[in-house]
Amino acid sequence: MDGRPQRLCTNKKEVSSPTVSIEAMMLSCAIDAQENRYVIVSDIPGAFLHAEVGDNVQMLLEGTVAELMIKLL
Repeated sequence: MDGRPQRLCTNKKEVSSPTVSIEAMMLSCAIDAQENRYVIVSDIPGAFLHAEVGDNVQMLLEGTVAELMIKLL
């Protein structure tokens, strides 16, 4: 991540990254355009943490991230 080499025991073919597929992104964009949705995209550091969550998600944003979110609105 910061220039250090990967561990020798990690096979690059067995590693995955939590990224969206192009097909899923394009389908979502098409639906948003068809339904005239207003879409905002942002990157929140650490948001990809793996945890099971329910349908209702509440976030407490503080500091710089909170200030940036306010500017987006």
